[in-house]
Amino acid sequence: MNKFLSFLIFTILIMSTTVGFSQKTNISKIEWKREAQLQNADGSLSLGFAGPINGISNDVLIVAGGANFQDKMPWEGGKKHYSKEIHVLEKKEGQYIWNKNVTTQLPEAIAYCGSASTSFGIVYAGGENENGLSDKTYILNWNSSKKEIEIKSLPNFPIKITNIALVNVENVVYAIGGDEASKSSDLVFSIDLNSEKKEWKSESKLPFALANSVAVVQKEKEDVNIYVVGGRTKTASGISDLHNTTLAFNLKKQIWEQKAVISDGKQTTNFSAGAGVAFNDRYIIITGGDNGNTFHKIETYLSQIAKTASEEEKAKLIAEKNILNTTHQGFYNAILLYDTLKNKWSKIGELPFLAHVTTTAVLWNDKIVLSNGEIKPGIRTPDVMLGTIE
Repeated sequence: MNKFLSFLIFTILIMSTTVGFSQKTNISKIEWKREAQLQNADGSLSLGFAGPINGISNDVLIVAGGANFQDKMPWEGGKKHYSKEIHVLEKKEGQYIWNKNVTTQLPEAIAYCGSASTSFGIVYAGGENENGLSDKTYILNWNSSKKEIEIKSLPNFPIKITNIALVNVENVVYAIGGDEASKSSDLVFSIDLNSEKKEWKSESKLPFALANSVAVVQKEKEDVNIYVVGGRTKTASGISDLHNTTLAFNLKKQIWEQKAVISDGKQTTNFSAGAGVAFNDRYIIITGGDNGNTFHKIETYLSQIAKTASEEEKAKLIAEKNILNTTHQGFYNAILLYDTLKNKWSKIGELPFLAHVTTTAVLWNDKIVLSNGEIKPGIRTPDVMLGTIE
């Protein structure tokens, strides 16, 4: 009788846990709200930045670095400006407020680096600025008692790299792919922040070279995987290969596997430079990105412009390319959901605002944060959007 009662109680507990879990993880939609906009030092509205560092440290959102065009668009001869600004967004009594007392800046201006939130702070690596590609690595930490940013150096990254993806697995940071000066990378490195002697170590290579992918850590049944969604690969022609792939690195088995191709449930799609987060124990949420349709056309024009010797033809091609840029309607705005248990993609809605690309999404108190990024060619947004998952 005692054994039966014990079994019955155990069964009820398991059933209640399972029911609660299934209700909690049944994602139907995401409600979005603009909670803040990035500001300049004088309080005016910022243009916003592409390729910023976004992360959570001691319950504040840190937005740092990035690049924008401050006077003219790139096709008008505008020069890209790289930032070393650090912005701290705090939540106070239900309101999101920028801390105006933060004056610390990054060691150098940087954009398009990889970043990952850890318990030690936000690790960022690589990226680029006016001097070219970077191999620098740092940790940004919010000291909540002193109300200030602390910056610590980590060992230099093994190569100079940009458009790289970083993820955190129990304070071991994995750096995946990216763009070297003339090619995309298939290399993966890790650094253990728990170790006294911190160093970057080589890991199993990607199945193929990838940059501008979304990387997250999520469970698949009992295993923990690093998922790498989509991406882009440089080619000798100057026209990138775009990918619809979902790759999974099984941390226990130390192997890469290919999962279901990216899809809205009906049609597959290429995908790069987007943002995404892992949610609960089985889902990956992708919040907009670039499906490459216009991107490929612009790359094709650039390739043709570089090859032609005719000034008349070159001017014609430049004019056509500029029309593509100026009439751009925005990037791929579908919200996609990947279920790791079912190995299945679906669409759960669309962003009610222009998709943010070349930025990273983070979770903050179970809300998705989309901060800054590019919304059309050359145009950035200062918006900090928070998505409530329902």
